[in-house]
Amino acid sequence: MTPDDVAQQLSGIAAADQFELRSEQLVDGWTASGGGLEAVAPILRFMEDHPAVDFGTPGALVRFVERFYGKGYEGLLIESIRRKPTAHTAWMLNRLINGTQEADLRQRLIGLMLQAKAHPLADSTAVEALRNFLEGLAVAHRSPR
Repeated sequence: MTPDDVAQQLSGIAAADQFELRSEQLVDGWTASGGGLEAVAPILRFMEDHPAVDFGTPGALVRFVERFYGKGYEGLLIESIRRKPTAHTAWMLNRLINGTQEADLRQRLIGLMLQAKAHPLADSTAVEALRNFLEGLAVAHRSPR
C-alpha cells in the first residue's frame, strides 16, 4: 500500500453514503495488509481537502492514525495543522494536547493551536472549534488540581 493508493481509495469514498462505514472498511483493509505510517499523511490531507465530511467521533480514520502515536503521527498532524487546519484536525490536536504529559511539548502544541486559529485557510468551523478547545484548555489550566 502506497500513499497514492490510500489517497485514491479515500477519494473514492469522499462523497459516499455511509462514509463512516466505508472508511471503516478501508481501515480494515489497510490493517489486514499491514498498512502503517505511510497512510497517515494522505489521510490528513484528505481531511484538509474535505473539511465538511463527517468523519465520526473520532471515526475509523482517526483511530487508525492515532495507532502511530510515538511513531511519527504527531509530526504529520502538526504539518497538517500548519498547512490547513480543519475542525477535525483541530480536535485531533486537542486530543494530542490532552494526552501529553511533557510541559514544554504541551505549550508548543497550544501555541500551534493559537496560530491555527488565525490561519488564513482555517474556515469558520475550524476557527470556532479551535476557540472552544483553547477556552477548554484555559479553564482546565486554571482549575485547582
